[in-house]
Amino acid sequence: MPEKTIFLLIGQKGSGKSFIGNLFDKHFYIPFIRVEDWAKNRIRKRKPDDDAYIQEVFLAIENGIRKEMQKKQKLVFESLGLSAAFETMLNKLKSDFEVITIKIKADPQICLARVKTRDQSIHVNISDKQVEKINKQFLATNSDTDFVIENNSKSSFEIINEIETILNSLNQKK
Repeated sequence: MPEKTIFLLIGQKGSGKSFIGNLFDKHFYIPFIRVEDWAKNRIRKRKPDDDAYIQEVFLAIENGIRKEMQKKQKLVFESLGLSAAFETMLNKLKSDFEVITIKIKADPQICLARVKTRDQSIHVNISDKQVEKINKQFLATNSDTDFVIENNSKSSFEIINEIETILNSLNQKK
């Protein structure tokens, strides 16, 4: 069986993970899976900061990704990457798939402005204070990733070129 690859975009709320995921999908035909939909389906049942809820969400994400990988060779999804449940999911996925992590970096004020103006129907809706708190937590973590994309003011074309560079570097390693 050929090796299957998951690209995991990790970054602050509003850093552009969904935007970049869509670029993977549109320009490189690597499907972007919106896992926020799985979280939104469970949000009505529990408080978003409840550990049991967080574990349930990441289990649903892991199961959903595994189901998608039965049909696909590659896919992209996104996460903040802040919880122990995330780390558990990541390690379990790494045991069965090649997982390439890409940190999406952007200035916190740019992130907040993006969150205020984005389509709330496809994202978990949270307050400005929650965005600032979550993003502060993210910036305080020192998570190593395989690649980094800075997304403050780059054009789509520039980001597409960065994605292409990442994909080419991975192909050269094989």
